[in-house]
Amino acid sequence: MMDMAATEKENSDNSHKNTLMPRLVYSVELLETILMQLDKKRTHIGSQNLALYGKIDDSDFIKLAELEGEICLAIESLKQIQRRICTIKGISSITTNLASATSVIRITSARLYRHFPEYYRAFCELSSVLGSIVMDSATITEAKFDFGQSNKESQTILDEAKLIADSKINKQYPNLDFAKPELA
Repeated sequence: MMDMAATEKENSDNSHKNTLMPRLVYSVELLETILMQLDKKRTHIGSQNLALYGKIDDSDFIKLAELEGEICLAIESLKQIQRRICTIKGISSITTNLASATSVIRITSARLYRHFPEYYRAFCELSSVLGSIVMDSATITEAKFDFGQSNKESQTILDEAKLIADSKINKQYPNLDFAKPELA
């Protein structure tokens, strides 16, 4: 009886393992597609913004540059997820490298949705696929999640991406003052 339960668990684990790699490959392809689309959008908006730079009121232009910054932030966030995926060496490293990925993707999607709803579906699909990979790998390896730590990692990824995106926007538009007005 005991051997039968162990065999069933082993068969279940093997079937999960066999489904992880194709989904991981698919998520990499989907992530690359999203990054290419966002980069095209950033290039397009950046070109439009450069043509307007200095020709319209700074306060109006800051809104356009901030929109470009949102796309830069999304790109940088996804690139960090992409780098984490590239460091995966086995099933056990999936949970440690990707536990925060779904949160980053969902936050990024929510930030973009208001101005660029056309990306929502792809972000949802990527989040779902990566989330299922993380859950299945955790099931196989019997990993335990610390959601608090995962949230901290997500915030760190987003903070780093924001620094990079802000730096790129500030470099592209050096004469603009992006400082938020202080509340009185």
